Amino acid sequence: MTLAAQAERAISFYSKGQPACLLEGVLHEPANIKAAPVAILCHPQPASSNMNDPLIVALARHLAAAGILAIRFNFRGVGKSQGQQTDGRLEPLDLAGAIDLALAQRNINPSKLCVIGHGFGAYISLLYGPFDPRIRTIVAISLPLFRAMAGFPRPFERPKLFVTGEFDEICPLHKLEPFVEQMTGPKGIKVVTGARHLMRGYEEPAVTAVINYIKKWAAMPGV
Repeated sequence: MTLAAQAERAISFYSKGQPACLLEGVLHEPANIKAAPVAILCHPQPASSNMNDPLIVALARHLAAAGILAIRFNFRGVGKSQGQQTDGRLEPLDLAGAIDLALAQRNINPSKLCVIGHGFGAYISLLYGPFDPRIRTIVAISLPLFRAMAGFPRPFERPKLFVTGEFDEICPLHKLEPFVEQMTGPKGIKVVTGARHLMRGYEEPAVTAVINYIKKWAAMPGV
């Protein structure tokens, strides 16, 4: 399937919590959708990024081309999404709202839902993921370790993949490895050769690494 075979359309939905924020997003729907796995994509630092981050857009389009329904969205206070940024305090509620929307779509496989976070989005994914059993796997790209080192209220024990750049100064491999090692449950690390933080200029190999992992995970029964 070519990337042109998919459909992209603007969407809006409400975050969880009260008061709820109306958030904007884009739905990437594969052609001939049937029992499709679902991917939610969370963008990097809201103060300087949004759902149009180059890697997030590339991932969404390649996921749809691979037969996976993908949603990218703006966290509260970003772009046309309502509310104010809270530096991670309430953004997990935005992810929860995106998951509700995704699982309300037709012809999807609700038992195959993954969350892919980039930078700040990776932190939010791991922060919220343990509290939502609907999330079956997480891909954390360029995880800001200075946030993650403080720990999470609950561990994410389901399958997870960490992706970092060879020269990532925010998520260096020598610090990521011991962090991942102490985590419970299935886990893995993928290093993108030559890349720095946020994978600028290295979107293609980063997309390949993530898509390969998601395809394998989606094909595994009961995971």
